Amino acid sequence: MSTTYRIQDEPRPGAMGHLVVNPVFPLLSLMVGGAWLGIPWFIFNSFAMGSSTRRKETVLAVLLVPGTLLLFILLGTLVKLDVLTPTSGPYAGVSLTVWKLAVGYALFNLQQRNFALHEYYGGVVRNGALVLVASIFIGPRIIMTLTGGNRFLLALLG
Repeated sequence: MSTTYRIQDEPRPGAMGHLVVNPVFPLLSLMVGGAWLGIPWFIFNSFAMGSSTRRKETVLAVLLVPGTLLLFILLGTLVKLDVLTPTSGPYAGVSLTVWKLAVGYALFNLQQRNFALHEYYGGVVRNGALVLVASIFIGPRIIMTLTGGNRFLLALLG
C-alpha cells in the first residue's frame, strides 16, 4: 500500500484540462463581450483546471444573474419613486456594469491562484485570445440575437 503526497490546494485537472486558459481571458471577455460569454467561460475554466475553489467560483458566478436582476429592479423602482430622475437613470445604470465587473474580478482573483499552481505543475495552458477577439466582433450580433433588442435581457446578458 503506497500513499501519494498531495497538496490540498493543488488543482486536479479534469477531462477538459487541456483547454485551460489564463483567467485574464475570461475576465477580458466579460469586459468586452459581456456576461453571456465571460461567466460561463470562468465556470468552464474552473472545472477544466480542477480548481480547488470551483464551488465558490460557481456559486459566485451563478449569483451574478439574480444580483443583476435585483439591481435592475431596484434601479427601476428608484426611478418610479422619483428618487432617481429619468435623466440620472442611465448614470445609475452604470452600477450594473460595476456589479458585473466586480464579480468578474472576484472570480479572476479566485481562479488566478489555482491557475498559477496548474501552470507550475506542468498543466497545459491554451491561448484564449482567438475567442476574445471573436467575441469583440461577433458578440454584439449574438447578444442582439439572444435578446431580440429587449432592454431587460440586454442589461442581464450584456
